[in-house]
Amino acid sequence: MSLSVRHSSRLLVTGCAIGLVLSAAIWPFYQVGQQQLTRAEQARIDAQPDVGRSDYQPRLDQLQQTADFSTLASTEMAGRRPGQQGSLLAREFLQRRFSELSLVPAGSDGFQQAYQTDSNGAGVNFVGKINGVETQLATIVITAHYDHLGVHKGRIYPGSDDNASGVAALLALATYFQTHPPRHTLIFAAVDHEEQGMRGSQQLFDGKLLKPEQLALNVNLDMLSRDTQARLFAVGTYQHPALLPLLQPLQQDSLVALKFGHDRPSALVGQTQDWSSASDHAVFARHGVPFVYFGVPDHPDYHRPTDTFERADIDFYHKVSETILSALLLLDSADLTPLRSKD
Repeated sequence: MSLSVRHSSRLLVTGCAIGLVLSAAIWPFYQVGQQQLTRAEQARIDAQPDVGRSDYQPRLDQLQQTADFSTLASTEMAGRRPGQQGSLLAREFLQRRFSELSLVPAGSDGFQQAYQTDSNGAGVNFVGKINGVETQLATIVITAHYDHLGVHKGRIYPGSDDNASGVAALLALATYFQTHPPRHTLIFAAVDHEEQGMRGSQQLFDGKLLKPEQLALNVNLDMLSRDTQARLFAVGTYQHPALLPLLQPLQQDSLVALKFGHDRPSALVGQTQDWSSASDHAVFARHGVPFVYFGVPDHPDYHRPTDTFERADIDFYHKVSETILSALLLLDSADLTPLRSKD
């Protein structure tokens, strides 16, 4: 080794040592800053309105929705993991329910869009459509993933909240709009493989079922049936501020505490979780499609065998579903073109 190389090595070691000392000195201040940002973001969320009202006349078919929810979360469906028997039963169920709803088939083969993954086996999306009365308007896509973790080491992970709840809500919303025609065309997509890389929602684009330039908005439903503080989060207003004036009126009249959050970067909110890439709406975002994601915070049964239908808060779940219906009605009645503009 030459003298110059030795000198350079000593400088590098010295520089690394100084960097470590500085990092150790700065780290406590960084932690304090993160904690302050986290508390400030929680205060911002807490300051938003709580439940607006408690009385309501149900517009969704609650009996059918509850039946769909319990079926998807049942032991027979066994967590609906692609490649397992429970997934095949879930697909049979969804084929029947999409047919019963008389949706316009919008898959590559009727309602179905089958696809193959490299390592996680075959998947099937279910896609149906309700044509809007104003055909010139761009399409709203409503998504909910029906897969979960299935059977692992002899234990069933039922995926009741995650995401039998979202799929049953999607079916209930489709039922409503069949008798209350929307302005925008609505596509209802129950997608596969969310738990394994969101491959199902990506296939909607790869298989050319969806073209980004024809879409106004993605409304994604994932985990809707339980929260001890009766909160429902609408994620995406940070990325798309034009959503705020459309959805804020609902906070004053909501059956649950509708909160805007969990979509801001850590530089603003410290250690508060960012859900903007947490579910299928992330795929739409990558394709330049605006999104709003409705979901509840994680709970102790998240991704555990104890996420069962029996632990769902059915009264809260129905209020959440009604709140999402109200949000969809507001969005459908609005001019959504500003969502596509660069903020």
